[in-house]
Amino acid sequence: MQWDGAAVGAGREKGWGDFMGDTFLYTIRAILPILFVILAGCGMRRFGRWGDEFYRQLNALCFHFFLPVQLFCNVYSIDGLSYMNWRSIGYILSGVLFCLLLGLLAACLFILDRGQRGVIVQASFRSNQAILGLPLANALGGEAAMAFAAMATSLCVPLYNVLAVVVLTFFGSGGGRRLSLKTLLRRLAANPLILGALSGILAVVVRQFLPEVDGTPVFTIQNQLPSLFGALTSLSKVASPVMLFVLGARFDFSAVRGLLPQLTVGIALRLVLCPAVVIGTALALRGPLALTAVEIPTLVAISATPVAVSSAVMAQEMGCDDQLASQLVVWSSALSMATVFCIVYLLRFCGFL
Repeated sequence: MQWDGAAVGAGREKGWGDFMGDTFLYTIRAILPILFVILAGCGMRRFGRWGDEFYRQLNALCFHFFLPVQLFCNVYSIDGLSYMNWRSIGYILSGVLFCLLLGLLAACLFILDRGQRGVIVQASFRSNQAILGLPLANALGGEAAMAFAAMATSLCVPLYNVLAVVVLTFFGSGGGRRLSLKTLLRRLAANPLILGALSGILAVVVRQFLPEVDGTPVFTIQNQLPSLFGALTSLSKVASPVMLFVLGARFDFSAVRGLLPQLTVGIALRLVLCPAVVIGTALALRGPLALTAVEIPTLVAISATPVAVSSAVMAQEMGCDDQLASQLVVWSSALSMATVFCIVYLLRFCGFL
């Protein structure tokens, strides 16, 4: 799936008004469904009869069950590991590390409180890829882009968690203490997103080594266990809309006073600076990276989506400023609708989507 380098030229043929109108409609159609689900959650929280505990439990159910099933199914849908653009995936992982370094520099320059520094660094690299990124990639590029995004997510999620544990342990209460390898491994092994993603990778690897009949492996879940595969597919479709709905329902716009400078730094890193550097550099290197319109949505999904919802919980557990972490989740989620719209519109206008 290649982009047409003459896409802007097509605007001259159709007329700039029609071309820009088509680009605007494409962007609106990709972003609005996600926004409407979030707004539905906000409305239900305001006018419904369910309290925060209900939405907290629903969020936990999605995090521990529906989302791991979705990650497994998305990764399992990949034809094979050899079909992946590993140069682009390597660049994405490098981009995560670069965002961490950028966040570390900004935190040391602009944030005085040690616990808040850890939160800012985590916000710089830990995007909401699993909840917002996957449906966004699907909206922008369809099934092919979704499959690539799932593979990238399966590798980014473990990296996010390793880096978050290290960063928050260093900056948290008792910062600088030696990080126990046993504690780190236990946290990673218990993470349901890691388990779902890695189980999908394992299933794909095993499938590649099975003998084939007429070009098809002798055993696949969809062929030999169609009822199970149908159930998993149905469950996987629940994750994204429910978690977007819960994200809207748990919005809390209070307690901002006193945190505005820190919020400005964190949101600028997550929504403006990091996506500009990561996406801009990727487009400049699109030849060496063999970058196509299949991988572009994942770059947007990983670098431009808001701070991960789970980052606030982890900040609290590790002794960092969980109130700042919670507000970063809320405000980056709200403002990302505008920044993602601008990024998608610009990429579409230039012919990259």
